[in-house]
Amino acid sequence: MKLKQIKLLSLQIPLCMPIKHYLAERTHSENLVVQVETDSGVIGFGEGIPRQYVTGEITESSLRLLKDHLVPELNGIHPSGPPDLIEVLAELLSEDKRAQAPAACCALELAILDAAGKTWSQSVAQMLGDADQPLVYSAVILMMSPPSFHRLLHLIRDMEMPFVKIKVGNKRDTEVLSLAREILGHNVDIRVDANGAWRTEEAKKRIEEMMAYGISAVEQPVPKEDIQGLKRLAEQIEIPIIADESLCLERDAKKLASLDACQVFNLRLSKCGGILAANRMYEMARKNAIAAQLGCQVGETGILSAAGRQLASSKKFLYLEGSYSSYLLKDDIVNEPVEFGPGGVAQPLTGHGLGVSVNEETLQRLAVMHEEIRL
Repeated sequence: MKLKQIKLLSLQIPLCMPIKHYLAERTHSENLVVQVETDSGVIGFGEGIPRQYVTGEITESSLRLLKDHLVPELNGIHPSGPPDLIEVLAELLSEDKRAQAPAACCALELAILDAAGKTWSQSVAQMLGDADQPLVYSAVILMMSPPSFHRLLHLIRDMEMPFVKIKVGNKRDTEVLSLAREILGHNVDIRVDANGAWRTEEAKKRIEEMMAYGISAVEQPVPKEDIQGLKRLAEQIEIPIIADESLCLERDAKKLASLDACQVFNLRLSKCGGILAANRMYEMARKNAIAAQLGCQVGETGILSAAGRQLASSKKFLYLEGSYSSYLLKDDIVNEPVEFGPGGVAQPLTGHGLGVSVNEETLQRLAVMHEEIRL
């Protein structure tokens, strides 16, 4: 397989409603899409979503790394099969490059894997080694007005979702959890995500208050740089602590594991720099008796949702998040529905590569920047 052309696109996609949590609020998503074409005419697509408050990355830095470094280094690459390609991508998308622009690395890697899977008639899940894990997704409830929150809880109840994550980090936290338990009942697994809202002592107090409502885990209770705070909470709190913003690279995973600073890794493909890096961190977690949650970025299109589905099909995660594009985006760019149904149940994608196709008309309509590079 040899690449002959790369297209870089920056998208702005309106959201169905304003999205808010402790660290950010937005009305649209800014997404980076990479399209690759091989010398045999096979097309592959990948996606990344820069999030400055998580990784320090912005769209401009993502595009700069792609144009100045990553794309030029693709010249002369001719992988002979999946194992060879995985080695090539690990070298090309080094940890230092992923530290600079993880969304750029993720988008390029997924595009190449998508094209490779189509070339060699395999799904990305098969390229990772397996493809038969059951898929049950979690609902995620962001910060919203009381009427909207009430309506969403009833929708989640009607869909019989077994897992729910609720964003917390303000004075309404216990009120929100009380209403959630009242509407959803006591058989639903409810966990919370503070997005680094608290300092350690406040976090301990707030978590203990929320435990009265039967929460199952707490995600990122302290700021991402406060690893010692995470460790103290992991030691003092009876329910699992999930590391998210504190976990972007393998070096972060190694540090968290060595300090026993959490019980669960939250792996988001764009945040981690791609599906292969997320897969390596999953294996690191497993070897250290740490569970893993598959997370997602707000605003993912069906490309990233499909990539998450491929990883979820090949590994055993404690919780699955993602496949929300049709629920959150006014427009998606893939032709196939990539969402879960009643009970959060989703089916594996059966096509080659990522298992989805892109609607070129919608892609071009949402693009605010488009650049082609021939190799």
